[in-house]
Amino acid sequence: MKKLSALLCLFILALAFPALAAPPPVPTDPLPVKGSKKEVMFPHVPHQKVECVVCHHKVEGKENFQKCATAGCHDNLTEKKGEKSLYAVMHTKEGLKYQTCIQCHAKVVAEKEELKKELLGCAKSKCHP
Repeated sequence: MKKLSALLCLFILALAFPALAAPPPVPTDPLPVKGSKKEVMFPHVPHQKVECVVCHHKVEGKENFQKCATAGCHDNLTEKKGEKSLYAVMHTKEGLKYQTCIQCHAKVVAEKEELKKELLGCAKSKCHP
């Protein structure tokens, strides 16, 4: 009887484990990213072709679907440099461990020059409307 109970428990855990590891559903409405000066409305829908781990990079070898400015991540809202700086992980053009928003937008603009103001501009851009 104990063996049957143990096997049943293992079976239930095996079924539940993939559900626990699955990423959360992609938000359909734009999410506000609140920085020190300008709020950014981040729309997930147009970014769905980008793998989640590009932005929600692994932390300690595990997938992390937290917001960028989650405590302990990129929660420094005043500095413009450094790994903890929210500004840096969005705007740095090179030299960071992970891809930034500006790096990705620059790649798109290299292929579609007409999107430069829209994707790389500050005021009245897609990022800072």
